[in-house]
Parts: sequence; structure tokens; C-alpha cells
Amino acid sequence: MRKENAYGIKPQNALVDRRRFLQASGACSLTLLAPELARARADGPRDETIRLGVIADVHQDIMHDGIERISAFVSDMQSQQAHGIINLGDFCVPHSRNDSFMAKWNEFTGGKFHVLGNHDTDGGFRREQTVEYYQSPGRYFSQDLHGLHLIALDGNDPDGKPGYPCNVNDEQIQWLEADLQATRLPTIIMIHQPIDGYDKHIRSGTKVREVLASENRRAGFRKVILVLSGHAHLDYIKETDGIPHVQINSASYAWVGKKHANYSPEIQTKYPSIANTCPYAEPLWASLTFDLKAGEIEIHGRETTWVGPTPWELGFAEDDYQRSRALSRPAIASRRIDIENF
Repeated sequence: MRKENAYGIKPQNALVDRRRFLQASGACSLTLLAPELARARADGPRDETIRLGVIADVHQDIMHDGIERISAFVSDMQSQQAHGIINLGDFCVPHSRNDSFMAKWNEFTGGKFHVLGNHDTDGGFRREQTVEYYQSPGRYFSQDLHGLHLIALDGNDPDGKPGYPCNVNDEQIQWLEADLQATRLPTIIMIHQPIDGYDKHIRSGTKVREVLASENRRAGFRKVILVLSGHAHLDYIKETDGIPHVQINSASYAWVGKKHANYSPEIQTKYPSIANTCPYAEPLWASLTFDLKAGEIEIHGRETTWVGPTPWELGFAEDDYQRSRALSRPAIASRRIDIENF
């Protein structure tokens, strides 16, 4: 496994062993008890594997080829016979110009789950409008799927600070605590902004993490098995409180905020914000397989190339996080998370 950087992030490891997670967090006594495993397997598919497709930060309102990107994702998930697909936010605003984009998403015949991103209300839309446009149960919600419990959180609660809201308020945290206590199933947390410890993304991240860790301790087994997030447009995995947090890279680009040539002048004229991006030549997404019998989570990623110059060719200095060459790259790494006694 690669050495962690200053943020405790492991960029491109192929195997993440839960025993090491537990030893690092001092939570070695937590296991997934047999009744919970039996219940999950009983509710699962016949082959005891659950397949989910995960895509993040398509940014249909910035990209010229958002429909093509989401079409490729949905087509791949249909061919894999995925049980559900997850949008981790920054998908599209609820405007009629995006109806064709949404129609492509809705061609998927299995479960469809939306997480609200900070840009999904750009242009003055309210979160409730976006929820309705997505036909989602709510800003935050939970749902069982073949023996897994999925929880979607909304990291866009206002807290009085300037800029985009980046907060999970106390009311939502109380709901999360109650929802977790009410299930005995292995649980996946889905949120747009990472809550893995870099708390500039979610100001109340410490509170949310404590709820997850506390529930695992209270339950006496590893109930929360995975946290999925987008927003950062990076590729990494990080352990916090013995829970793997997987950052799903953008389907489309790395944002640099510096206008430069990437696509043709015609495309940049029609889609002016695209000049501020370092795009990915092909769309990125992840296929997750939960093997309830083997006790493993397989993440199958994708890799492509940059369109135009890289951030470093544009003069950006490398750092440990947003401008790390190991984390900011046109790829999602394939990984295997081995969860002991799952």
C-alpha cells in the first residue's frame, strides 16, 4: 500500500484490509455479526453479489458532451445488470434544457439514487426544485437495496457563512443518528462533499463522523461499511474511525479556474466555463461489487487521458491534496476492500 500523504490519504492502492483499518482506529473488537450477515445475504441476489454503478460531478451545465458521458455510464450499467446507480452530485440544474440528459439517466431500469451537489442549484434554483426534478425521495433519505442500507446526505445546509453552503445541520444529523439505529443492515453513506477529515468541504464533518463511529460502537458490529463522496474531483481512499471513505473522481474534468485552450473555439464559445477545466477525454465512473459471501467490496475504475494541458503544464504548483499528481488524474483506481468477517 502506498504511504499516506499529509492528509492521511492513500491514493492508488489495490487492496485495503479492514484489519489494518481497525488496528489504526483502535476498533478491533467490531465485527459484522452472523445474524446481520445472514439477513443481508437473505435479502441479496441469488449469487450473493450486489452491483452498483457510481458516477460523480458530471457537470452537465458546463460540459458540451454531458449527455454522451451519462449515456455511456447508463449503457455500461445496463450491460453489467447493475442493481442500482448512484449520482454523487453536481449532476445538472433543474432546467428544461437538461430534460434529454435526465431522460438518458432514467433509461436505467434498476434503482436510481441521487445526492445533491452544491452546483445542482446554480442559477437561483432551490434544493427542493432539484429534488423534484430528479424524482428523488428527498434532500436526504435512506433506502434498502438487496440487503444493503443506503443513506444519502445533503451537505448543502446553510450555516450563515459566505459562499456555497457546505454543512450538514443538526436536524439532519439527528435524523442520521435515528436512521442508523433503526437498521441492522450493512450501511453505505453517500454524500457529495467528502467527510473524511478535510473539514473545509463540510464544516460539520466532525459531528457526522462521530455519529458513524458511535453507531458502529453502539451496535457492536461494523454497520457503516463505506462512505462514498464526490466534489473534490480527485481519486483516493482514506480511513477514518475504521471506515473506508472513497472519493469518486469527476466524470468530466479537473477544475482549474484558469481559461486556456482545450476544446475547439466553437465549443468554448458555446460552453464558456469549459475553458476553466482540464477535461478528461472519456467519462469516468466506478462499478462496485459487494460480495456478501466472500466479504469483499470490489471497485472497478476507469482511466483515460487529459484533453489539452494538464494543471501542472498550466503552471499550477503541486501540493498534497487538490494539485497532487497522484490524486488529481484522469482516472478512478480499481480497489478491493477486504472487510474481515463480513
